[in-house]
Amino acid sequence: MPIARQLGAGMSGFFLELLPILRTPKKMGSSSNYSEFTSPIRNGGAASFDVHIYFDRHNDHEVKAMKAMRQAIKDEFPELSIYPIHDKPVGPHPLPMFEVDLFTPAQFGAFIPWLAINHGPLSVLIHPNTGKSRLDHTQNAIWIGNRLDLKLDTFDKEEEMDEVARRLEDVLGKNTS
Repeated sequence: MPIARQLGAGMSGFFLELLPILRTPKKMGSSSNYSEFTSPIRNGGAASFDVHIYFDRHNDHEVKAMKAMRQAIKDEFPELSIYPIHDKPVGPHPLPMFEVDLFTPAQFGAFIPWLAINHGPLSVLIHPNTGKSRLDHTQNAIWIGNRLDLKLDTFDKEEEMDEVARRLEDVLGKNTS
């Protein structure tokens, strides 16, 4: 007996609407996104994604969880770049944290699902590196666990510095021509 009949007449219309989707032939080959990140995410050399794992240094449970998480990452993913622990907030980050850098889609595909299951009580910010720090840490970010409020005024200062650098390059470029 067809599944639509088993589910009743109301559902048959739903399945009829799905038929064109179900019958659509699969694309030959695979997406280039399995081997390189989509533009404008950095590929090659510099980290493509930063993963910030936060903890409250005044909470013994979170400190223990962070230390266990850090060791588990080292054991399970020895090829990943794991940075020293920041025991105080730094930059836009509101809590102490450590960072893990991901360079390839394969690393992202293996590490992020593992982290989603194993993050425990820790909050995690995952963001691409496109050269637009504010957007990368906000609109383009992914959170696992509780989302934290970042110190966005840090990016205002960074953007001001970028603008000064652009203007200086313009001036120097005009003087050297």
